[in-house]
Amino acid sequence: MRNHHPGVTETSTAAWERRAALAGPVDFTMMYVAHDAFNRDLDRLLDAVADGRGHSPAVVATWQLFSKQLHTHHAAEDTVLWPRLRAAVTDPDEQRILDDMEAEHASLDPRVEQINAAIADQNTKALERELSVLAKGLSAHMIHEESQALPLLERRLGKAGWDAFSKEIRDQQGGIKGAAEYLPWVLDGATEQLKTQVLRLLPAPARVVYRRAWEPKYRKAARL
Repeated sequence: MRNHHPGVTETSTAAWERRAALAGPVDFTMMYVAHDAFNRDLDRLLDAVADGRGHSPAVVATWQLFSKQLHTHHAAEDTVLWPRLRAAVTDPDEQRILDDMEAEHASLDPRVEQINAAIADQNTKALERELSVLAKGLSAHMIHEESQALPLLERRLGKAGWDAFSKEIRDQQGGIKGAAEYLPWVLDGATEQLKTQVLRLLPAPARVVYRRAWEPKYRKAARL
């Protein structure tokens, strides 16, 4: 995944180098690949706007899927993950980390509505401005989350807590139908090694369906 906007989104290479120093008993790979996918789409959207394609059908379709996945991701954290972690935390410094997570989500969500409005109005300047603000803010938030909130989760809830959350977010994504949309999206641009690592989490029949049906269908869609 390339990054054409230095200082706006974090490159995947830099992200994985940073994450290596955080490795512990809980495997946060699925969170990490989602974060990379958000950066990837924002990078592509910013490129398209810069190239004069800001209101193309591919941009609209890419934005719609991105914003749907971002809403699902943040809603699951806000309604399931952070409340559960907050119940296990008593230290004021650790509570402040969770306060920061919630505040950062609250600051990012209005940007989505601004981008929706810019697309509806075909306002290129507003679209580029709001995408840049969202890209920079979301990238910083995800780094903060990975460096402080996920290690806190690892300490206080452990693997069992993470596994329970992972199951709930899969349910919120809509089971098999949701997986058919989510997995090709989240793995778009990932290395073959990372794809294999993620797909190992699926039952063997689901891996076959991914390769033969879900991924080809995703590739045929008119997105960036």
